[in-house]
Amino acid sequence: MRLPSVVKQMGKVTGESRVYIEDYVYTYLNELKKEKNSLPVRVALYGHAFCRENIHYYLIYGASGVVEEMENGRNQEEIGKQFFVGYSLIGYVNIYEKQNLPGTEEGCYIFYESNEAMQNYMLSCFKRKKKLNEEEKDKCQAYGGNKKAGEKFALSFIRELFCKTFLGLTVMLTAVAVVTIDNYGCMYDFTMMAVRVLQAAGQ
Repeated sequence: MRLPSVVKQMGKVTGESRVYIEDYVYTYLNELKKEKNSLPVRVALYGHAFCRENIHYYLIYGASGVVEEMENGRNQEEIGKQFFVGYSLIGYVNIYEKQNLPGTEEGCYIFYESNEAMQNYMLSCFKRKKKLNEEEKDKCQAYGGNKKAGEKFALSFIRELFCKTFLGLTVMLTAVAVVTIDNYGCMYDFTMMAVRVLQAAGQ
């Protein structure tokens, strides 16, 4: 197995393990760490693992969020078959909010190669997030439309209730006027005034 030629060392590399993380994978892990509030995040790692002269080498060419993919109905083996053909599922890592990325504390190498597999996976994640955001936006707009319709209905209902209540009061007062005042001229004037008020309220 050939080791990457263009690498950047991070930290002091010691011990019997050598971790090589491809740059796109490192970027993806950093983004996961920034955007996820429900940390820790469990991540599957794809690549090659081998031993040479008592040193264990881990070349990581791909990574995927375990919980995020499970929520979308895909397990890590399916992700591997779809995006990371030619690589093995070499392990899992938990990313914590206040912890360095895997390999950085004990020292690792960031390497730079053409990594179409990880590019395609990251693109699929971007498209999925974009679709979810658009669906959420559509829901908000639909809710906003219903909210306006609800407000319009409520105002109409209140206006109608007010008119009916006022009409009922007018009838009662007219009856009281007839009984107590016994003056049809005053009653007629009062009724006409009440009708004008109702017409004004209905506009």
